[in-house]
Amino acid sequence: MNFTQEIQRKIQQKSYQEAEDLIRQGLLMEPDNADCFYLRGLLRSYQGRLIDSIEDLKQALLIEPKHTDAAVCLSIILNDIGRYDEAKKVFEQANQSVFLKQMGDDIQIDRRFAVKHFELGDLYFRYRRFDEAIEEYNKASLLDPQTIDIRVKRAKAFAKKGFITRAIQDLQQLKSERPNDLAVRIQLGLLHYSQGNALDAELEWESVLELDPVHREAIAYLDLIRSARPVL
Repeated sequence: MNFTQEIQRKIQQKSYQEAEDLIRQGLLMEPDNADCFYLRGLLRSYQGRLIDSIEDLKQALLIEPKHTDAAVCLSIILNDIGRYDEAKKVFEQANQSVFLKQMGDDIQIDRRFAVKHFELGDLYFRYRRFDEAIEEYNKASLLDPQTIDIRVKRAKAFAKKGFITRAIQDLQQLKSERPNDLAVRIQLGLLHYSQGNALDAELEWESVLELDPVHREAIAYLDLIRSARPVL
């Protein structure tokens, strides 16, 4: 186990004083060690010392502008305290190198950035800023095309903007690519139902039950739609 892994282990164990002692030793040996500043920023965030944490994470990025972990951690903290524009700027600066390189050169880094874009998209979605949400979901999808939730959320954002046809097309395309992904069929049914198209909604949810006869959401939605149907 190397030095930084030992510090991370101490933080995970909540042995904060031991972690801080190790970080102090690291900075005495290497005053410009970006990992040490990142780990101290991470440690201080766990301790609730957010101002100190922000300063350490900024220092890590000053030393190593492409430090992915520091950028992600700093962006999350800034988001949490309501400094949304600053959070986005920090992340985009660190993220720029990802889009300048060929996608897939480093899958783990791509996925890490994709997670952050997804989180930013959800934040914009929550505040009904759907254009920005779609932009973030697009970036996340480029970096991690295998994660279905990203494209489902993007379809929801299109629907919220009133682009219903685009949302349905996206979900139908996704269903054709991943026919066994039941979450896509559930969402497609909900979208049809929201537009008053109960028949297509019912067909989607019935197709879910064909693949999973005890799927709770599909059963609940079908019960709802059938209970609302007039008795002949």
